[in-house]
Amino acid sequence: MNYERTNETGPVSGESPMVGAVISTDPDFRGRLTEIFATGGEVVVGFDVVEPFTRITDAHLEKLRQVDPDVVFVDLESDPHVGLKFSEFLLESSTARTVVGAGSTDSPEILLRAMEAGVLEFLPKPLDPRKVEGVIERIRRKTGKTANRETPRQLGQLLSVFSPKGGSGATTFAVNLAVAIHQVSRKRTLIVDLDLELGETALLLGKDPRFSSVDLVRNYHRVDEGLLASYIERDESGVELLSAPYQPGDFGTVEGDRIGKILGFLKEQYDYVIVDVPKTLNAVTLHAFEASDRIYLLTTADLQSLRNVTRSLPLLKGLAGGRDDDWIRLVVNRFSPSHPISVSEVEKTLGMKVRWTLRNDYRAVLDSINEGRPAVLEGRSAYAENVRRLAADITGIQTAPKTKSRLFGGLVSALRNGHADRS
Repeated sequence: MNYERTNETGPVSGESPMVGAVISTDPDFRGRLTEIFATGGEVVVGFDVVEPFTRITDAHLEKLRQVDPDVVFVDLESDPHVGLKFSEFLLESSTARTVVGAGSTDSPEILLRAMEAGVLEFLPKPLDPRKVEGVIERIRRKTGKTANRETPRQLGQLLSVFSPKGGSGATTFAVNLAVAIHQVSRKRTLIVDLDLELGETALLLGKDPRFSSVDLVRNYHRVDEGLLASYIERDESGVELLSAPYQPGDFGTVEGDRIGKILGFLKEQYDYVIVDVPKTLNAVTLHAFEASDRIYLLTTADLQSLRNVTRSLPLLKGLAGGRDDDWIRLVVNRFSPSHPISVSEVEKTLGMKVRWTLRNDYRAVLDSINEGRPAVLEGRSAYAENVRRLAADITGIQTAPKTKSRLFGGLVSALRNGHADRS
């Protein structure tokens, strides 16, 4: 057993290296981890334990306390259940500040148990240096061990998308808006699906998430950046997703105030948080509205939608508090100049200005849904262009129009659809 080992490699970017401890019976794992640390200089290994969990003694624990590691890497592969109990003991006894698990299996059951035990991150074996570096960076941010720790992070914007009528295209709009905002800004953007009964944001991104927003809410009392990363799905578009549960009954009794706290935490982690709010006006929905920097109220130009918006407006305006009139922005979806109910009639009926219109491009939107690929990634539809323009308006970053592969066809399309879609 090697009680102590040091690494002479210095830290990067002028930062002090973290002190780490490794508990593993696997020499390949220990060696690979040490190689990665030596390359980056981010972690100095202050203590090794090579014994099985059942043979770890008080002497080992006392040495761990003396070393006082910033992070303990626990290899769970040999005995996941005992290893998780041991990890929980390390945290509860303050022997370890942070525990990172590792193993060849990343089954949902093991990951969920690891999170319940307080394990901050999980590294699959064999180790990928990029994933190890990502874990270290997230731990640095969580513990404040960064060069810029004196500069507080500016809160992101939380934008809620709400339609009081089902089938109005709110979820499709929320997903495409999030992707477009990330495309324009290249900043961290998160989609949160709060339709806890039948949310479909994951479907629109072609994802099959293992965890959901409900799992995060249930663990809200110990939520931090590392735990959050375990619940997030990352899409190839660059946006991240906190999905709704797959089973409608999974949400149980989620308290609205927990939703408010979680959304406040997410604003600290992301530059833009786009929330798909369900049409049901329950406690979850109301707390989402209260946490919102802006609400995009989506309607279609039909009597049922306008009636439901009219019924919802008093409640929304009552939640505005001291916010200005711009807090609620009205968006007309499936807009067509030939529609019998015009934009001016919508404004007159609702007593508020239509801030944006989204073209009725049924085939392009339907194809994007069926393919699990947001329409704004394709760049061929009027709907996608409208959403991109709205994203540019939100971020304040104007982008040049995309070059069409067929110039003549693109010009004809622009002339056919081309009037200012913003009212």
